[in-house]
Amino acid sequence: KHLPPEFRHRKMDDLGCGDGKVTARLKEIFQPESLRCFDVNPGLVRRSRKKGFCAEVMNLNEDFPSGELAVMWGSLHHLEDMAGCLDRLKRNYDMVFIREPLSEGGVSWLELGHPASKEEMENMVAEHLPGARIIFQDNAAHIFYVSQPEY
Repeated sequence: KHLPPEFRHRKMDDLGCGDGKVTARLKEIFQPESLRCFDVNPGLVRRSRKKGFCAEVMNLNEDFPSGELAVMWGSLHHLEDMAGCLDRLKRNYDMVFIREPLSEGGVSWLELGHPASKEEMENMVAEHLPGARIIFQDNAAHIFYVSQPEY
């Protein structure tokens, strides 16, 4: 319900798509004009392809795609350099949506990676995605960034 309408019907890249389960839900929400998926794990990419998605193996710590809209659902905290990733997103995409778990509120012991605290996330986004809108809900940050106001 918080998705700004200008984020719909774009050429979307799902960065950290996993097996495509969340991608299917994101496709319903964003209704993209086109959709590409990227993940570091070849097995998960195969499973995503079996679900019908155009997916490729890519290590976002080493390489980075570019396009119109980047979506990262719970994948930022798995990267070695979260701040550097935000810089690459800003440089390579016109629009960015990120949904990230926060370390407060009892992150599941099953959660891999290193989720940031609310304060760390606010500071990192302010520095690397200036002007981004952040909504904190359900122990997660929902970040909306548009590089050019005319979008």
